[in-house]
Amino acid sequence: MIGIDPVTLASMVVLAGYKPECPSHDPTQINITPVSEKVKYDISQSLKDIQRYDTDTIDPYSFHGQSITQAFMRGSVGMGYNIEFSTSTNPNNGVSCMWYKSINIEIKVDPTIVVAKEIYHDACMRKAVIGHELKHVKVDREVVNKYAKSIGSKLMSGLKSRGFTAGPFNAERAPEVKAKMVRVVSQIVEFEKEKMDLERRERQLRVDTLEEYERVDDQCPNFQKKKDVIYADILQ
Repeated sequence: MIGIDPVTLASMVVLAGYKPECPSHDPTQINITPVSEKVKYDISQSLKDIQRYDTDTIDPYSFHGQSITQAFMRGSVGMGYNIEFSTSTNPNNGVSCMWYKSINIEIKVDPTIVVAKEIYHDACMRKAVIGHELKHVKVDREVVNKYAKSIGSKLMSGLKSRGFTAGPFNAERAPEVKAKMVRVVSQIVEFEKEKMDLERRERQLRVDTLEEYERVDDQCPNFQKKKDVIYADILQ
């Protein structure tokens, strides 16, 4: 939302004629916590099994070629938040003020690297493929750290312009005012999350280049000699 806060504007109209002041209060605490779970590994599935998964990767090979998924990172970036409010009501006239006491946001990376059994059982390919997939994990962690700072900055500037406080307003309007204050935070956070999701996808796609795939394969020439046998069920 840009411009005058509708809550403040409505309160000024209702209370025209006198303007009781809202009390001073402690600074609002804005806590943005990026969390990265330990990387988990799923080695329970075969090459044939993992071809059934849809991934966001854009196939870098030519149209007539056939790409084989050897492994992939199955992960998500989740976000949750809670808001605490404080309220002050003047018992003489029933006029209230409400302000953000604290805003706590957690952004969590929860990665699982899925490696086909045939790949995992080859020591060289296991190391090469997991090394590649860890690049995807690194991207997620970097993006989350970046947007933890960005979300905190946007919240601070967006709420500072509103004084972190709503009021004065008639006390019976407290639920309506609180809902609007929650919505402001939600809009700021969701807008930043949309930008984060887009940047995350773009950066993940840059990891999966043809050059990178060839680099991984080139590390294990002995495995490449066995590919026709190992991939027989998939390529038929």
